[in-house]
Amino acid sequence: MERNLVLLNRDIARLRRDVRLQLSEIERLIAADLDCTAAAQRLMRAQADLVLLIEQRERLMAPAAGE
Repeated sequence: MERNLVLLNRDIARLRRDVRLQLSEIERLIAADLDCTAAAQRLMRAQADLVLLIEQRERLMAPAAGE
């Protein structure tokens, strides 16, 4: 279980970084008055994946909290 938690935390950190990068990309595109549709779609997917991983981590940690 501990290994799964380590992997989840790594993936969560990676996705958080990806979300920040996508936000920066969108801001850059907007400042340049360019279409940011693709970047916005990538951002939404990354955010959805992040939510799923955080929920998965919470479920994994829940039995340990009950002990």
